[in-house]
Amino acid sequence: MSGKSELNTYTSTIFLNKSLFLMSSMNDKIEIAQALDTKEKTNEEKEISSLIQEEKSTTSGKGIVIMMLVLIGIFALFIGGSYVYNKLTSADVVNIDQLHEQNLEEKLDEETGYVYNGYSFVKADGLWWTEIHIREMNLNIPLHFGPKEVEFVPMKGTMDPAFNIGENMYIAIDPTTADKYYTLATSELSFNIAKGINRIPVGSCTEENYICENRTIVSCENTQGKPVVELALAEETRIDISGTCIKVSGSGYGIVKAVDRLLYHWYGIMD
Repeated sequence: MSGKSELNTYTSTIFLNKSLFLMSSMNDKIEIAQALDTKEKTNEEKEISSLIQEEKSTTSGKGIVIMMLVLIGIFALFIGGSYVYNKLTSADVVNIDQLHEQNLEEKLDEETGYVYNGYSFVKADGLWWTEIHIREMNLNIPLHFGPKEVEFVPMKGTMDPAFNIGENMYIAIDPTTADKYYTLATSELSFNIAKGINRIPVGSCTEENYICENRTIVSCENTQGKPVVELALAEETRIDISGTCIKVSGSGYGIVKAVDRLLYHWYGIMD
């Protein structure tokens, strides 16, 4: 599989992620504008405006959560190949294979390319790419952060062997969380589970919510014996493993770094 094909594939993912980023940014701008306008209103008008804004914010958050669940399902469709996914974009791309050749010849500076544990890493279009050999083929893997940027993320605990049984892997998200970095981490994880790990990501929720109708409710506290990866917003960036669950925590780009740290471990690039 060529580097160009892989970059086309992931460009589509970035397009979806940027759409969600824009949704969050637009909501922030609306809130600021409405807050300034509220200063000129009477107390009664302020109360009414506050109620309307609360409903708009809640509705927007629900839309982002629903989009995350849909994205996980979309990525699951590409587990057998990326032909259809590649058709979603026709953007011009760089030749990843050529960059790897230059990197191995030490023609790139460290900000653009380096070798880590025997794997060549090159940066293109804001992503770090490496090539792995899996399922009798070479696969170019793009992540937002290189291994040197995620070495600090601690990963502790013991995995139950049952985690590796079966095709499905349940991606448990908090239905009350509407955060662009959380969304980015969810899509990065799901894309790689489907395409690189060769398992089926199943969009799930950590608690009951009408948004999660017909979704499996699982978490690290309630795995139901299923293989679960739970994403949680938290101040500390870390990975905790217990039984058949992996809890990935962080905030801002920290949660994305934690996801990438886990993926490098799965790909055998990092311990």
